[in-house]
Amino acid sequence: MFAPSLTLALGPLIGNIANALIKEKVDNSKSIIFDDLERCKIDQEDIFGAINKYIEHHQCKVIVIAHDKKLQEGLTDKKEKIFGQILKVSPDIQGAFNQFIKRSKAPKAFESVKDIIYKSFIASQCKSLRVLDYVINDCARFLPCIPENLYNDKRLLSELFVLFTAIDINYRLGQLRDKDIESRNSVYYYMNKDKNAEDIFDTIKKNYKKNEVLLNIESDLISNEILINTIINGVYIKEQIHDCISKSRHFMKPESYGPWFTILSFDSCKTEEVDKALEELYALFENMQLVENGEIQHSINVLFLLSDAQHIDKSFDEIYSFFLDYVKKLQCNDKFLPADLFTEYDPIRDSAYGYGFWINDSYRKYSAKLYKILMEHRQISLRKKYPIFRAELKTNLKEDTGKFCEQISRNGFREINIYGYIPILASFKPHEFVDLWLSIDMSKWHSVRTALINRYSGGSLHGDLEDEGKWLKFVKMNLKYRASKGTGIDKLRISRLLMGL
Repeated sequence: MFAPSLTLALGPLIGNIANALIKEKVDNSKSIIFDDLERCKIDQEDIFGAINKYIEHHQCKVIVIAHDKKLQEGLTDKKEKIFGQILKVSPDIQGAFNQFIKRSKAPKAFESVKDIIYKSFIASQCKSLRVLDYVINDCARFLPCIPENLYNDKRLLSELFVLFTAIDINYRLGQLRDKDIESRNSVYYYMNKDKNAEDIFDTIKKNYKKNEVLLNIESDLISNEILINTIINGVYIKEQIHDCISKSRHFMKPESYGPWFTILSFDSCKTEEVDKALEELYALFENMQLVENGEIQHSINVLFLLSDAQHIDKSFDEIYSFFLDYVKKLQCNDKFLPADLFTEYDPIRDSAYGYGFWINDSYRKYSAKLYKILMEHRQISLRKKYPIFRAELKTNLKEDTGKFCEQISRNGFREINIYGYIPILASFKPHEFVDLWLSIDMSKWHSVRTALINRYSGGSLHGDLEDEGKWLKFVKMNLKYRASKGTGIDKLRISRLLMGL
């Protein structure tokens, strides 16, 4: 039989709460357990004094659980005088790992990746069994989403799961944030990284290298968007994961790429082949057939590369001017691809189709401008579509209010909140919007109000919906004016639409 015990979880305790628990009269037939001692906000001198009082004065059996290395320095002597026995406890990672897999939803599915995941966890130097449990659960959800043909290549299977688990572990430990994951393979990251300072990705890579586990942190087998959706948001969409893996450099066939790929492969291609590819590239530009961001960036950067190698008689300035003229030409002919409607995660990449853009230091400043200009033109192309979007929203507000509310809300679902992340409402005149709003069945008025509150929560008016800030102000002014013209219950009904806006 175990004696009754009282456990004090000291991690979150502060001042008065702790004082209330440390009493003068104590039932010493019960064991007292102090948990998470190193996280206690109370001065550790006072805590050790209280523990000593329980032991010496009240003759209590006291058990203290603490991370010894995180306790304040200078308490070693005091600790050894107070405690009669000190036991060092280390987590049984191997045993816990096997147990977590056994109790997972699909233990048999782990057979092909079990060793990969275990080695990755050890290489991360994480000792938390709680984090290990999270990682096993995440892998159990991720496994059914990967294509079957990946199991035939142990190297790629290892590349995928080492990356997935490394990001997962360090996110769970609080070492990585979503913004860090977004920058994992971006131009922005490498442009802003202080070359003399070690960052979190350097630390992660060093840990894995030291433990002889190969970690390709720049791998394109899985995108940043999917890493964020799965690890942070808990959303596992099999079709998206399949599509991402199939489009990685490991599965795309060389003939699927444009002439930029032949030029990048100059080490294994004859000069005649490179020159032929260059002619094809110019022809694609001439006919405005290069429209995707990735192929435009690859193509312009290989021109910079050829200029740098003095293989073509064009300066960096001339190539950059050529690029500016080309994007304007695409825009004028309405061939520029619009920005994504769903902009919650839009990582800046320094690669496309599984290959990094070839960027030498000599023309890096030119390359750095390419992405920004392309993004600006994508936004211009998107805004050209606003009249179509506005017409749809206008129709839905009148005829299908529920759909309108779903379309303008921000719950994170692409298929539903298609206009939740662009400032499309600012294209409505405020008084016309209010006219439409008040023209629908009054039983649906508050559904629109709730959708607007959802739309503007989370600081969106200081982010991607900033352009709607002034518009919303005028909408509220218009509602106040309409309410002021009413009387009695009619006035109250309109006034209540302002609640929470």
